[in-house]
Amino acid sequence: MMWILAGLYCLAIWLVFAKWRLLRLSLPLAIVLGSVGPALIVALLFCAQYYHPFTSQAIVLQKTVPIVPQVQQRVRVTKIVAAPNEPLKAGDTLFELDRAPLENAVERLSAAVAEAEQAVKVAESSIDTADAAVTRAKADLAFMVKERDRDSKLVESQTITQEEYDLTLTRYQQASTALDQANAAQRQAVLGVELSKAKLAQSRSALKDADYDLKQAVVVAPADGFVTNVQLLPGTMVGGVGGGSVMTFIKHSEDDEAGIVVAMLDQKNFLLVEPGQYAEVALKLYPGRILTGRVIGVIDVSGSGQLLATGQLPDDIATGPPTRFAAKIQLDEAASLRLPGGARGCAAVYTQHVQVAGIPVMFVTRAQSWLNYLW
Repeated sequence: MMWILAGLYCLAIWLVFAKWRLLRLSLPLAIVLGSVGPALIVALLFCAQYYHPFTSQAIVLQKTVPIVPQVQQRVRVTKIVAAPNEPLKAGDTLFELDRAPLENAVERLSAAVAEAEQAVKVAESSIDTADAAVTRAKADLAFMVKERDRDSKLVESQTITQEEYDLTLTRYQQASTALDQANAAQRQAVLGVELSKAKLAQSRSALKDADYDLKQAVVVAPADGFVTNVQLLPGTMVGGVGGGSVMTFIKHSEDDEAGIVVAMLDQKNFLLVEPGQYAEVALKLYPGRILTGRVIGVIDVSGSGQLLATGQLPDDIATGPPTRFAAKIQLDEAASLRLPGGARGCAAVYTQHVQVAGIPVMFVTRAQSWLNYLW
């Protein structure tokens, strides 16, 4: 750009002083023309590259949804319904899984729930038995207390022998021990009911999970969009612990998400970029065309500024070239543009500072757009 401006400046001098001879060139004027003009060109270019960020790293990003079968066990794919790159509506079937093992799991857990319910009833009936045993043991102990007190008086009056009184005391101790055992059995019966209810709740939860897995036997589209690069085949085992995605679903952009271009800007003038500023984008998809838009947001973080939680200390966290930061640009003609994810190009953001310096940046952007016809 500097050579173009210098050439135009020299051409203007030649036309004025040599070709058309509008003015007479003197030494003082030559000194002024040779110093002021280049200084203005340098100042203009400095303001252009600083106040109006330009980048050749602009890209169209597309939101994708990884399709991961939500089943707890590995099952076989039985049918592929969705065709690659064909429009889909939310809820349309993508593929189907083998229902047999999932239905077997539901039946098995249904039986486990029924068994757990019966176990709760048995445990509750054991409480009634334990309560009756406690009541009987209390009555026996109360009777033996009276017997002990009566025999204590009788042995003092020598109506009964000491051996008979000792036998009464033994029977009293047995009744007291029986009451303690009945109380322990009662507490154990209560704990048994609580344990049975816990097992019942666990079985019901497992049954809900199995029902959910069965519903996931038909995998559907999460939104409007399409799938691409479909490599999944019938017979493939999917799901289970650690099972990964088997399809990539491309979600159609909403109105507020359509036409988003991400421009990676240098750090030197990134802080000058603000939402609402005018921007121009030249994509290789549309050679010779300038797409206008507005900055809708800036992202004040990058991957190089992130530290992961590991057991190792970082060796060097400031390697490589300086990090660029992203600015999101929404194009004005998003509704009428076809913007595949991954489309590349260049972009320029024009700030409110030294607006005349944006002219060279506009020229560079348009030149790059026309050069897209060649490469």
